[in-house]
Amino acid sequence: MQIERIDTFSGHRGPIYSLASGEQAHEFYSAGSDGWVVQWNLQKPDLGKVVAQISGSVYAMKQDDQGVLWVGQNFEGIHGIQLSNQERIFSIALGANSIFDILFNQNQVWVAHQDGLISVVDSVSKQIIKHIKASDKSVRTLRLLPQGRIAAAYSDGYIRIFNSKFELEYAWKAHEGSVFGIQYWEKEDVIISVGKDARIKKWKLSAIHSAHFLPESEVIAHMYSIHDLVFHPQKHLFASASMDKTIKIWDATDLTLLKVIDAARYGGHKNSVNKLIWTSFDDQLVSASDDKNISVWKIH
Repeated sequence: MQIERIDTFSGHRGPIYSLASGEQAHEFYSAGSDGWVVQWNLQKPDLGKVVAQISGSVYAMKQDDQGVLWVGQNFEGIHGIQLSNQERIFSIALGANSIFDILFNQNQVWVAHQDGLISVVDSVSKQIIKHIKASDKSVRTLRLLPQGRIAAAYSDGYIRIFNSKFELEYAWKAHEGSVFGIQYWEKEDVIISVGKDARIKKWKLSAIHSAHFLPESEVIAHMYSIHDLVFHPQKHLFASASMDKTIKIWDATDLTLLKVIDAARYGGHKNSVNKLIWTSFDDQLVSASDDKNISVWKIH
């Protein structure tokens, strides 16, 4: 496996906390502590365009299929940015909380809050459909599962699964401390989770009914907290991002470590790596860091 750093995008004035895929495979968005929402083009490196200026940090954003970027503004709610003209076309007040994730589920938008609340919003009317409160600790990540179910990762160490009627179906203690990232892998019907305990764990959902639900496999993966994980668009690989300043590439089938991307060997990040996107544009991996930079990687 070969690692090549394609480019580094700079311009943010503070740590970068959020990345979002664009409508085209070569487009993505970044945001962080400076409140700038920046559009990038992998075909034209380092030519970023500010599409919105938000007061305060941005931890979550997601583009819908109407060309609108839903941006979570901490302590304010959600703002909708029409990307064709950079106009703010709606705002949804959701209380004085940080927003950590946004998930589209058909005509619903699920929003993860710092206080343990999940808000479900109608994507058309922008009205709040439901508030779900299963913990007092932060909801960090939301992921869609089969049959319209939603998996949520919490800072109390639990992963909780809700059905399409917003009912809590399953909950289990997955990590010591916060669960920062989860991904569902359809091929093996598993959830792979990462957390503050620096572990990667693989959960077989067919065994979720057992009295003592344990991970199918797990590894101590990094020196410090793992903030995110993303799958390769086609291959059975995933990448993890950590506070230890590294990105690691793993075989999803058996959690074998394949490569470590760090500053010494590959000119990697100099501070905590916070978010990743593995694009389908030449399979390039995008990483965002506390060092104010975005790096683009070719892994082949």
